[in-house]
Amino acid sequence: MKQKELILYLLVPVFVLLIAIAAQYSGFDLWLEHFFYNTETHSWPYKSLFFTRVVLHTWAKYLVVGFALLNLAAIVAALFVERLRPYLKYLVYIFIAAVSGPLLVGFLKDTTHIYVPWDLSIFGGDKPHVRLFDSVVRNAPVGHGFPGGHSSGGFAYLSLYFILLMQNKSYKYYGLLVPIALGGIFALDQEIRGAHFLSHDLLSFVICWSLALLWAILFFPGYFSGKLKKV
Repeated sequence: MKQKELILYLLVPVFVLLIAIAAQYSGFDLWLEHFFYNTETHSWPYKSLFFTRVVLHTWAKYLVVGFALLNLAAIVAALFVERLRPYLKYLVYIFIAAVSGPLLVGFLKDTTHIYVPWDLSIFGGDKPHVRLFDSVVRNAPVGHGFPGGHSSGGFAYLSLYFILLMQNKSYKYYGLLVPIALGGIFALDQEIRGAHFLSHDLLSFVICWSLALLWAILFFPGYFSGKLKKV
């Protein structure tokens, strides 16, 4: 890999993080959420619809868990099936990258004091609008809203892009577009329900991309040092 390419991949999460911060402090987060909030009834019309709450939220969670279980089953199979053994390292990398992203997102959700839209006083709730660098009152309850957990389930598989990149596959960009599309759909679902701001989901992308790249460098250092053209 050329050094310029690696620098570009390292700059991607920095650029997206800056967009997320700008979305919070420019008021774009709030402006966007107002399209999904009914000011007359003081409610979120799409919060509990079957399609948004069950299909795109609950069932989508099962889908992501199903991907992880299939991945894990493939790893176990590769340990015992000789024909699959050459793929073991790739399968372990994908699994670790896919799991570590949502795990870190979940940890941050349980420690940060940034609240989801439907909890905010400006949307009928009782919580203040807290942004990334805002001070928080002492003993304030945890927000459970930042970063976006649901979207991380889709962004978790950005590792597929790096696998295809290292294999120099002509269709490598599908490994980028599919996780982004999946994570984007999950993000949009939560945003129209009032469960997350855009910036919450952008940070989930930052975390999942960064970990996918980090694990790729650790698993396949030869490729990223330029010593190998492909893995």
